[in-house]
Amino acid sequence: MKKITIFLSIMFIVFFFRGVITAHADEMVLKPRVPADKMALAKGMANPGSLDKGFISAGKEIFSGKGRCAMCHGETGKGDSPMAAAFNPKPRDFTNLQWQKVRTDGEIFWAISEGTDYGMIPFGSSLSEKERWELVNYIREIGRLANPTLAKEQ
Repeated sequence: MKKITIFLSIMFIVFFFRGVITAHADEMVLKPRVPADKMALAKGMANPGSLDKGFISAGKEIFSGKGRCAMCHGETGKGDSPMAAAFNPKPRDFTNLQWQKVRTDGEIFWAISEGTDYGMIPFGSSLSEKERWELVNYIREIGRLANPTLAKEQ
């Protein structure tokens, strides 16, 4: 009987902490990177090239090249580059369906432009406005490719 009690206690602890860790991870995925006082401005930004194939292919070039995004976010946008291990929190995983659904294009554009308090540096002075929107569209494409149901919703 004592062994069963110990076993059940260990299982409870394992499942409890796994739930806490998962809840924290979900919270970090969904946590906005735009400061509260800038959120209305970011959410109000209109994407000038949403789903435009030219914007998407140009964004892919910037992601892997001039924008240096892949250095942290990885070539596939999963936040799994070799450098990612050094960051806390880890770089954003653009394939995450939850994140793709809750973040607006304006929020993504704002984070690219201004950087975040979570380690992302600002690119507003090194990338043109058009290039930043091209990146937004490519980041959305990463999400659609990883989540076919997302493509159907848009």
